Amino acid sequence: MNTEFWTKYYKENKIAEPSTFAQYVLSKIEGELIDIGCGDGRDLFYFRKNGITAHGVDGSNEDVGIIKQNILSYIKENKSPDNVYARFFWHAIERKEQLEILKWTKKNILIEARTNEDKPKNIIGKHKRKLVNPKKLYRDLIDNGFTISYWHEGRGLSEFRGEDPHLVRVIANKK
Repeated sequence: MNTEFWTKYYKENKIAEPSTFAQYVLSKIEGELIDIGCGDGRDLFYFRKNGITAHGVDGSNEDVGIIKQNILSYIKENKSPDNVYARFFWHAIERKEQLEILKWTKKNILIEARTNEDKPKNIIGKHKRKLVNPKKLYRDLIDNGFTISYWHEGRGLSEFRGEDPHLVRVIANKK
């Protein structure tokens, strides 16, 4: 959807620090992880640095250590690891892709996404977003066999360059 925008962005910008979400979930991850829509790999490399076997997939990034592939193609060709991590990716994909990822996920999914209560300032440039309806996300998780072990909505979770987006953070486990 935004491949050209993000390809240009990742070539011009590097963020070295892991996200606050990655820092929060680190101690909750057991087993292998796939970071879908991993962007510049900042969280991916943080997980690896902390001993987690982690792989990253992104359709826009060409960095070493990141698989450049469309997520639907990737999940058709690969088995789900224990953990599927999706930070700031859920609001960038179509519902069809979201549902396919939920079906594919075999054990745990960790999501941080902008909600429909957010008012993006486009501080890094204007691009398309499909802001997440938390009630619909909750229903999708339950309908796909997940139980929710952690759920938080609000601001103050991922401030960046003066922006404080309204987010939902979720850790869900397949039954």
